[in-house]
Amino acid sequence: MNVACLLVPNFAVVLARRDDPRLAKRSIIIGGSPEEHSAVTACSEEATAAGVSIGTTLRRALALCPEAVFLPNRQGDIAAAATQMVELCKLYSPLVEAVAPGHVHFEIRGLAALARMSVDAWLSDLWTAAGDSSGLPVALSAAETVFAAHAANFTRLLAEQARANGQNARGPILIEAGKTAAFLARLPVEVLPAGAAMHQRLRLFGLERLGQVAALPLSAVQAQFGREGARAWELARGQDDGRIVPGIETVVLVEDTDLPGPTALSEPLVVGTHTLIQRALEGKEAKGRSIRRMDWRVGLESGEELTRRTVFREPTADAGRMLFTIKGKIERLRLPSAAISIGVTLSGLCSEYGHQANLWQVGPRRWKELTESIEQLHTRTGSTQVFRIVDVQPWSRLPERQLGLVAFAG
Repeated sequence: MNVACLLVPNFAVVLARRDDPRLAKRSIIIGGSPEEHSAVTACSEEATAAGVSIGTTLRRALALCPEAVFLPNRQGDIAAAATQMVELCKLYSPLVEAVAPGHVHFEIRGLAALARMSVDAWLSDLWTAAGDSSGLPVALSAAETVFAAHAANFTRLLAEQARANGQNARGPILIEAGKTAAFLARLPVEVLPAGAAMHQRLRLFGLERLGQVAALPLSAVQAQFGREGARAWELARGQDDGRIVPGIETVVLVEDTDLPGPTALSEPLVVGTHTLIQRALEGKEAKGRSIRRMDWRVGLESGEELTRRTVFREPTADAGRMLFTIKGKIERLRLPSAAISIGVTLSGLCSEYGHQANLWQVGPRRWKELTESIEQLHTRTGSTQVFRIVDVQPWSRLPERQLGLVAFAG
């Protein structure tokens, strides 16, 4: 085994059901309330069956699935739960790649032997730890290639594969060395990392399983689908040169506070935000660094959380400028219920960003002083010392004919 894939399908929906068991088996649409001019960011299988999909407007989603429960997009909670899963994987493997929230790939080659455990026992220990720590239904699979491990978690044939191998369908799935192509041959073409249009065309050609794609000549697949088809053909045959790409460690400054009392006014939110920004910039991680992005959030009495994001046109370490940028968004905000907490997240830290100041202030007085100084220089030396660049033949192909130098004169 070289690679493992840890997955919680439909992560945002599963997370919402974990936090509120009453939502089990109910249609869930995440993205905000139907009155908002926004789109669906996640939805349950029940909502999908009613015609709702990611990207559907919330008003359209309400018309398609009126019995659905609409939930806010709680990015903070989703990111925190996803980070917890990634950190757990880092305890087991030095190479971890966070593909998406609730979806992690990591290297496992030789790690079970180092722990003096079988691969089965090592993966079972990780699977149990992930499920216990997150409280979520976790799927785990391992294979020789990234695609094989990834595809095993995305197919509904997991239970059949587990029964064939005498394994527990709820436990980790292990694709043994040398059996990757045989395992992939039975999977549907939808597991291929391609667009929906290609999946549909494959089925129109009568190709429903990866084994059927792998049996075709490469030239035939490439003629129909181009480079994407050649890549799909290689993956269907178990040929995958993909590697784990660990994420770059980023520094994120997070500050939260509870308000003294519930409020619907913008002034306390602005003052509290300024305090949080200053507190974050005083930390040692922010010393000598500028900020590129700020995420602002407010918690409401109803349990909802509203967020606003600001990306600065230029990195800054000025708390006043950050507040000025977000202040307008806070003042225009219409809260459905009283605010009880606020928080800011500063990210995109980089080196200090500066501007070259003008050599002199622009203005008639300064220009006159400059002109007099140049004339004095010319008089003292007896020849022209300062020149002005002017256009001579800007249409010419010869650079030396395009511009010329003439004596500077006020």
